[in-house]
Amino acid sequence: MSTYVLRYFPIKARAEVARLLLLASGDKFTNVIPEWPEEKDNQPLGQLPVLIETLEDGTEFELSDSIAIEKYLARKSNLLVKSGPMDTAREDQLSSQIKDVIDMHIAHMYAPEDSREFIEAQYRSKAEAFVKYHEKILAENGSNGHYFGSKTTYMDIALFAFITSIRQPGENAIEGCADYFSKRNAPGLNKVYETVQTSSIAAPYVATLK
Repeated sequence: MSTYVLRYFPIKARAEVARLLLLASGDKFTNVIPEWPEEKDNQPLGQLPVLIETLEDGTEFELSDSIAIEKYLARKSNLLVKSGPMDTAREDQLSSQIKDVIDMHIAHMYAPEDSREFIEAQYRSKAEAFVKYHEKILAENGSNGHYFGSKTTYMDIALFAFITSIRQPGENAIEGCADYFSKRNAPGLNKVYETVQTSSIAAPYVATLK
């Protein structure tokens, strides 16, 4: 059985899906918070998150980029959509859209004060477009709490982790950032959230939030 090290900052953002998947797998893993920026040059691309897998024979596999890490772990847990290349492409598109919103949220957290108003305006536009499009996709699947079919897949998990993070925004967050994704404004997204929240897959992760 492999063991893992997950390197990331002490915030809920780009590494939450990876944490959820690692907890769900039952594999042993360690969260490591590198000293920053002192350890920046020690990362493959000078950024986080980074996943390091150690196989049983001692071989190490290092992976950077949050989406690549998520999809690697999801594939190992048999959670990627399997209904054809169109749905695979849609899965890639939807998960990248989540990353776009998270990246904007993080940019605001660390931006100079005089840049935040511009980022807030961009965020509002992107969040509104996100909700409108994702609600449409979910309605096309029957508004059943899943993006694809009737079983929990990687995309459902990614959405759950995103909403969990956005509801605990931290310091210098965009005011009202979670309101766009409320049950009133995004009922389909919240049905996915609630479906994953009560699933056995998410149970170990949910336990860490209490």
